[in-house]
Amino acid sequence: MDDFTVFVESIDGKNIPAGRPGWNTPVAIDAGRRTVEVEFNRGVFVARATLQLEAKDRRDYEVKYSTDAELFGGNSYCNFWIIDRQTGLKVTEVRKAAVGKISVAETKP
Repeated sequence: MDDFTVFVESIDGKNIPAGRPGWNTPVAIDAGRRTVEVEFNRGVFVARATLQLEAKDRRDYEVKYSTDAELFGGNSYCNFWIIDRQTGLKVTEVRKAAVGKISVAETKP
C-alpha cells in the first residue's frame, strides 16, 4: 500500500508547488485570515478540504488528519485540521471530507 500523505495544496488560491512530493517542506504563511486548501492521498484514494486559519506572526502550524482509509477500512472520510505547533492546540475547525478514488490519468505526471 501507498503511504498516507497530507499536504497543503494552496493558500489563498495560490498553488503550493511542492505538492505531494514536498509534503514535509515548510510553507511560509503571512499573518492574517488565510484560506488553506489541504489534500490527503493514499494510493488511488484522495480527499480535499478548505480550512480557514487566522495566522499569527512567528507561529508554526501543522496540518493534522484522521481517516478510515485503511487496508480493511471504510475508505469513506478524512478529517482535517491545523494545530499551532508551539501549543499543540487546534487553530481551525475540523473539516470532514469524503474520500474518493482518483483515475489513473490523474496520477501520471
